[in-house]
Amino acid sequence: MKSSYFEDAAATWDNEPRRVAMTKAVGETILREARPTKDMDMLDYGCGTGLLSLYLLPHVHSVTGADSSAGMLQMLQTKLKEADIQNLKILPLDLEQDRLPDNRYHLVVTNMTLHHVAATDRVLRAFHALLLPGGMLCIADLDTEPGIFHAPEAAASVRHHGFDRAELTSQLSQIGFRDIRDVTAHTIRRPIESGEQRDFPVFLITANRR
Repeated sequence: MKSSYFEDAAATWDNEPRRVAMTKAVGETILREARPTKDMDMLDYGCGTGLLSLYLLPHVHSVTGADSSAGMLQMLQTKLKEADIQNLKILPLDLEQDRLPDNRYHLVVTNMTLHHVAATDRVLRAFHALLLPGGMLCIADLDTEPGIFHAPEAAASVRHHGFDRAELTSQLSQIGFRDIRDVTAHTIRRPIESGEQRDFPVFLITANRR
């Protein structure tokens, strides 16, 4: 998941209205589908500057924001300091390479991160291990697209051009997740290189660890 792209983009990451709107829509869908409660500890993997972490924080007990990008985590750290937020912890973490952290969580969320992960199966298995029994995983990402969603400067960080929901559901089932559901959380409309406006659906898949 590591890429200089994220280090370079961190300072202006929150300035993209489409990204902010998409994160809010994903957050609203998680609230509706996962129904987090104030006694839950949550891990946000690939948290970036904390847009989703901070959106969901009022609805849970605590959040751990994990990312492999030091630049992104520094931006989040600045937000936490300025707002004096105490129940959001920062964790440098790359589940493709690092050992699992010791803590376990009621809820694991990841938003637009999995398509940057080469070792998808390893990371999904790590999510399963990081969840407490009865915990829930929420994955938001792109439906399969023909490789035209990302701008050229981001292309080196992309490992998958979205995901087929049925294939991802099957993969989660094989790992041991149950009660797997998918919904469309948002649709991103953006121009592609030709200048044409295209729609890119973003799904939310929820799955339980038993």
